[in-house]
Amino acid sequence: HKKVERLMLFSAVAETLSFGAAAEKMQISRGYLSEQIRELELALGVKLLQRSTRQVSLTNEGKQVYADTQKINRSVVELEQNLVREQTQLEGIIAITAPNIFAHYLLSELCFSFSQQHPDVSFHLDTSYQRHDLNRGHFDLAFRSTNNPPQDMVAKPLFTYSHTIVAAPQYLKQAGTPKVLSDLDAHQCFCGPDQDNWLINGKRTAVKGWLKLNDNLALIQHVLEGRGIARLPSYVAKKHSKAGELVALFEEIEPGSTPSVP
Repeated sequence: HKKVERLMLFSAVAETLSFGAAAEKMQISRGYLSEQIRELELALGVKLLQRSTRQVSLTNEGKQVYADTQKINRSVVELEQNLVREQTQLEGIIAITAPNIFAHYLLSELCFSFSQQHPDVSFHLDTSYQRHDLNRGHFDLAFRSTNNPPQDMVAKPLFTYSHTIVAAPQYLKQAGTPKVLSDLDAHQCFCGPDQDNWLINGKRTAVKGWLKLNDNLALIQHVLEGRGIARLPSYVAKKHSKAGELVALFEEIEPGSTPSVP
């Protein structure tokens, strides 16, 4: 709008009290600047500047208009800052559903690191065993361990993993170390409620033990305390093996499953 442009040009003159300096700052000709100030004075019906051959000064009305233009300038600067902030600063809640064991060993740490970089972001993390309808749910992200992600979702593979048969050193010291798969029949093998065998290198191997559990973290804790053997995701087994807490019993060669993000 032309009036807004003229107000900004007047603000430049009022700030420097010099048509020459203002014209140079605004990168326009001095003649154009002088003409626009005259048009502004005519539109407002007041004289804003006192001109002489040596100096420029503000009239009382000019001082009031200059003060008002400063408010406009501050509003424009604030608007620009807000737009930049909105483009660069993340804020809000990210709702995620993920398997319990994946959330415990990988996702929680990633969420913490992200929150350190973006302190205005918080996470709502669901690690229940409930099957959610992701089309109707309130989740922003869903992590799943699957080779067949939903066709009606945008899914991206994160990584693949295999499974590793592990036991604590104290268990092996007490119960002995199984050398071949058939030796597992004489050991306490922990698994889920609906499991009675493990797929190892393409073969089904029957297992049994005094405990079946649908809580993976509790199952891992029993294994760490030397109470039996378990088949764990490789990223879990590797962490505890490096710490000397678990020992890998059989080298598995099998296709990994793929956690996905619908």
